[in-house]
Amino acid sequence: MPLTEGDVLDTLSDPVALGIEFYADKIHVKGEYLTTVRDHIRAGNILVKGGTQDLAFYDPITDILLTQKKSPPANDGDRALLLHECVHAMIDVYDPDGTVTRHMGELAAYLTQTTYSVRKVPSANRTGTLPWDKFWGDLFATVRTNKLDTAAGNGVKIPSATLENLRLQLVALPMPPEVSYGKFAKEATGVSDGLVRMNIFLSTDEAEQVSMRSSSVSYETYPDPSDDYLIRTLMEKYANTDVRGYGSRLRMLRRDFLYCSLHRALELRRRFSVRKPKDQLSELFHDRLSHGGRAILLRVLALRS
Repeated sequence: MPLTEGDVLDTLSDPVALGIEFYADKIHVKGEYLTTVRDHIRAGNILVKGGTQDLAFYDPITDILLTQKKSPPANDGDRALLLHECVHAMIDVYDPDGTVTRHMGELAAYLTQTTYSVRKVPSANRTGTLPWDKFWGDLFATVRTNKLDTAAGNGVKIPSATLENLRLQLVALPMPPEVSYGKFAKEATGVSDGLVRMNIFLSTDEAEQVSMRSSSVSYETYPDPSDDYLIRTLMEKYANTDVRGYGSRLRMLRRDFLYCSLHRALELRRRFSVRKPKDQLSELFHDRLSHGGRAILLRVLALRS
């Protein structure tokens, strides 16, 4: 059973996490900005779903955070990993033009993860000569050298030159090809594009109720969207200028696809991958949605599988 939305919200309410502040090159990691991520989750702008992998993952294209496959409640190590992905979400929120580089964004996330770990357990460390061991060891050393392990280091600015050794290690780490940073140039960007949905934030009382509800009903199953429901949704007509209407439909389908059963997600992905004549739902999916909207929804289904 994976970690829940409640675990993410609890992590983003942890005083230790919210007490962190530093700059990794031009990326400003700050508790205030992490609470904004929390608010976006509560408002439904960022969606959280339990994942099927040992690692968590934030997807900036769909604004979906997949938690790691770990039994709740999250321990300190789990929270550190969730915080890593929340930094990616933070960058997505605060850098909608996509100016942050992939390498530096990842280092900012790793430094935040390590800072949280050391502030929780001051003796935390990792040694060894293997690439991952050395990378983690140097992360711990960077945190302590720059005093990020205590509030005295809040606001410190770590220039890119200081992080170059860590960056070079990052791109050389053994990783699966789909997540390897070595395939991206040092200047490559594309880790943020802003949020698809921008609901207003909830009031404090409403937010607390949502947080409690997220923790208590995280294991509920959502009804699969039927063909009839999806056909009705796709057949709804909007004026050419009704951006809000088109956007509302896209966001509703994004949630439906994310929370449907794995079996249904795999079926829909197969039917929507190409336009299938005589399949009314497949035809409507391709005829009634923009290319960009289809790409986002297909990506949601791919994340589910």
